[in-house]
Amino acid sequence: MEERKRKYEIRKREDGMEAIFEVETGKRISEWFDRIESYGLVYEMSDYYIAIKDGKEAIFHKDGRQISRWYDHICIEGLINGESIYYLVRNRDKEAIFDVNGNQISKWYEKIISYVGLVKGQTEYYIARRYGKYAIFDKDGNQISKWYEEIEDEGLVRGDSIYYIASEDGKYAIFDKEGNQISKWYSMINPDGLVKGESIYYIAEKRISAEGYKEAIFDMYGNQISKWHHQIYPYGLIEGTADYYIAGDLYSDRIFSSADYYLSAVYYKDGQKVSKDFKIKSGFIEVDFHNGKVKVINDGKEEIIEFEIKKKEEILDYTKLLNIWNKNREVRKNEVWNKRERRW
Repeated sequence: MEERKRKYEIRKREDGMEAIFEVETGKRISEWFDRIESYGLVYEMSDYYIAIKDGKEAIFHKDGRQISRWYDHICIEGLINGESIYYLVRNRDKEAIFDVNGNQISKWYEKIISYVGLVKGQTEYYIARRYGKYAIFDKDGNQISKWYEEIEDEGLVRGDSIYYIASEDGKYAIFDKEGNQISKWYSMINPDGLVKGESIYYIAEKRISAEGYKEAIFDMYGNQISKWHHQIYPYGLIEGTADYYIAGDLYSDRIFSSADYYLSAVYYKDGQKVSKDFKIKSGFIEVDFHNGKVKVINDGKEEIIEFEIKKKEEILDYTKLLNIWNKNREVRKNEVWNKRERRW
């Protein structure tokens, strides 16, 4: 297949200065700069490009208009990559978000996460850091969360659900976009399930005395669904595709030795064990809950575990689940990038 020719290319003069030219006509469409980033216009990702002059960076449109002021650094996420009308700049060790019209969207912060959320064109939210702590804001500058030591980017900011995970003093908890705490504080919380918008369930981890760290499944109302296990896999119930899950505990065939594998089983969502015990090391697992089968490969050996389906499979209705949080979810504004419908 013949490679499609690009419309624009960067050419360099003998003195090292660079400019953008139309490939077909040879017409120069930009000024000469110290350097020009090839992302954006040259790669046909958008109509914009970043030029570098005297150690500073600015955004220009292909028609020659200067879109931004000169800053220490401009990130390619957002406007340059054709993902949204927003871009992130860094100046004097501070960062802020601007839009294509030059309006400043955020205050200046120590750090703003640009690979997810508003700048990326996913939602109207972004995560900012101040004095070493993080908080979520919307594009109008409203603070959505409190300041925490860490905020995971899955969930609200990415557009998966109205939930997010925050940490404080080494513990993690789930919150919704109204600031309500959904879970207790745990040693760790897996974003699969509730936070990623897949189901109403999530896996939390905590230290249980001499048994070490164990995991359990909870629902969005705080009810504990499973017992505490050393390992719970996100397949099935957590992912919102079945009413079953696999859980296991560390075990060894040798006396006074460290654990060799997880002695595991399939459980129904009410906690009832529905399969025989089987070993899971660091091997491959393939689940087919609807037909009552789990394939496990340990050390190259394959084992098929079959179990009797407790009752007719009750697949979680994802559309109903979405309605749980869509009632409160902000409708994405026109600024959110949609390549099929709009171009800036």
